[in-house]
Amino acid sequence: MGAVGELARGAGRISVAPVWGRDAIPDPAGALVGSLPDPAGAKRLEYLAIDISADYINHFKGQFAAATGGARCSAFEVLIAKAWQSRTRAVCFDEGSPVHLCFAMNARPLLHARLPSGGAGFYGNCYYIMRVSSTAGKVASSTITDVVKIIKEGKKRLPSEFARWGAGEMASVDPYQITSDYRTLLVSDWTRLGFAEVDYGWGPPAHVVPLTNLDYIATCILVKPWVHKPGARLITQCVTPDRVAAFHDALVDTN
Repeated sequence: MGAVGELARGAGRISVAPVWGRDAIPDPAGALVGSLPDPAGAKRLEYLAIDISADYINHFKGQFAAATGGARCSAFEVLIAKAWQSRTRAVCFDEGSPVHLCFAMNARPLLHARLPSGGAGFYGNCYYIMRVSSTAGKVASSTITDVVKIIKEGKKRLPSEFARWGAGEMASVDPYQITSDYRTLLVSDWTRLGFAEVDYGWGPPAHVVPLTNLDYIATCILVKPWVHKPGARLITQCVTPDRVAAFHDALVDTN
């Protein structure tokens, strides 16, 4: 998209040549390819977009730093921790029920030596889905700092888990399988994909949001806010209509 934008703006050649390079991506023999999510019997989920202020984000980042002796966390970690907890509280799962959070992580750094030109110009998907789990009671009752810690521990597993998957040691699991299990929240960070920087000659977009999602898969997508507005925007479709108000109220609560 960026390359097309350069040509649209009149460039004689694009600044970074596109690279296919699919052979660099692991293709483990016998890897399980999971089935598509089954909509039968799944709950229908309501769309909700929420603008998040920079002060809100900094409030929880400050809490994390104070509780960990100055350690840092990202806006993404704070927001998905808050969304996961708010959803868990709003849905009122049984305290002992397992709840799961799945999020995509960039796998390019792990394949830097294998990708042509160190990954410059490689335009294919190169991510891995990490999954963290806990009980509903723990997620609902913990501080946001402790929920962020759960997410951070999951992120630490990326190098070893991706290596095991690439080596064919996880043949019974498809980490990329999408599920309609209501206990699972799928989250994605769109703020670093470059969509907001694409320019076809009229300047960058005012706003970028996903067009549509399947209404039976619980999702939460972090996107950049409107131009010149600090903070973030969460595009969610993760609770049933009767739980939207409770989810919203829990999400905006900074206590």
